[in-house]
Amino acid sequence: MRKQVCVWVMFLIFSVAPAFAHELILKPSKFNAAKGEELAIELQSTHIFIQKEEVEDISKIRAGVFQDGKLLESRLKPNDPDLRIDFSVKIPDDASSTVVMANKIGDIWSVTPDGWQAGTRKSLEEKGVKVLRASMTDKFVKTIINASPSDKNFSAVVGQELEVVPITNPSDAKTGQYYQVRILFKGQPASMPVFATYDGFVKEFENTYAYYTESDENGVANIKITSPGLWIIRASKDNEPGVEGEYDYRNLRSILSIQAK
Repeated sequence: MRKQVCVWVMFLIFSVAPAFAHELILKPSKFNAAKGEELAIELQSTHIFIQKEEVEDISKIRAGVFQDGKLLESRLKPNDPDLRIDFSVKIPDDASSTVVMANKIGDIWSVTPDGWQAGTRKSLEEKGVKVLRASMTDKFVKTIINASPSDKNFSAVVGQELEVVPITNPSDAKTGQYYQVRILFKGQPASMPVFATYDGFVKEFENTYAYYTESDENGVANIKITSPGLWIIRASKDNEPGVEGEYDYRNLRSILSIQAK
């Protein structure tokens, strides 16, 4: 009986491990801005959507505008009192659809008999800590500013390892209709779980979404928009191979933020 209990505990530890990391979310001060304008952006980290919970390590994050095939980096400013990271981007002079993005190299956390501890398998074992499993979670986020029916820049592929690419123009995201995206993993269409929710759907519970679907063999997922406002669309890929001595497996998260009417 004791053995069965131990096996059950280990199952619970490993099954909840992918949900441990906070989700990274881009929240612009507005979704339409004048050409040449400096637009304020918040980078939030949370388990509750959408409610700020912690400030992530800016040394591991690169963020800014994707323009001319590359990331034009912005200066990140930790805002500890407001539990967020602040930065701004300059809207291109043509004021076309502008992709704002951020990538975060993951922190490494290990499951031990005493709970979660930060650190690689090797560094903790050298301290005499028994490591059951070590993991790293990388995060990729995007949002679209100035989406318009006449402009196709909204669908630009920015090259994130796991990427949510709009198929439907964000300007056409409307309550009661389906919003379509394509999920890419290492540049190729991928089938995987896709979650979505909107700001205000729930404030009481962690990791709770308004909608669930799966992308098909072409990477296409359809999300029913059930409320106006800020939506996040999230793809996840877990248990990718790790690096020996560092971490056993790697998780990837990718979130697209859009504004629905």
